[in-house]
Amino acid sequence: MKKPHLLSLEDFNSLAQARDELLLQAHLFKAEAGDRWQQAEQSWATLREELRVARESIDRSSLEVAYATQLLYESLRDGYADLRKVLKQNVKR
Repeated sequence: MKKPHLLSLEDFNSLAQARDELLLQAHLFKAEAGDRWQQAEQSWATLREELRVARESIDRSSLEVAYATQLLYESLRDGYADLRKVLKQNVKR
């Protein structure tokens, strides 16, 4: 084991400089990370809103398709009923 020695002023200053540089880098990283977080949060809010709008559009479109399908079904049902009537009337003649 090495014999401990007293810390020189040069060693202390070197360590202090390394600390200050790391502190600055940590501060800059924190700022950059904060900026990136804000950008991510904005994207998240945009995504949520777009999905909400899309869901409403799908629900609305689904409802419109259901109504159109119902109208088509009723039209065909009534048309087939009319054809049956016409066929029955022609068979009786």
